[in-house]
Amino acid sequence: MSMPIDKDTIWLLRGSQRKDVFLNLPDNEFMPNRFRKELNQKSDLNISLREMSRHLRDFEKRGFVKCVNSEDPYNKIYKITDRGLKTKEKIINSKL
Repeated sequence: MSMPIDKDTIWLLRGSQRKDVFLNLPDNEFMPNRFRKELNQKSDLNISLREMSRHLRDFEKRGFVKCVNSEDPYNKIYKITDRGLKTKEKIINSKL
């Protein structure tokens, strides 16, 4: 029996770039610019820093990632949450 898909997972799947960014989130802490550069190099995406920041803010609002140093205005560090890891695993395992 398959698990029901919640509205946030559907939201993730609706945007192809959003889905690609989410499925490639590192399991460890990361900085947006470094992650963006690595993702752009290994895929045929060309994500700007503005787009990456927007995706991460949206992921944070939905509880998929957490900014671990929100007081720093320039060098944000993010970490995927348990909810984010479970959602990522669900998408990968169900091949959505």
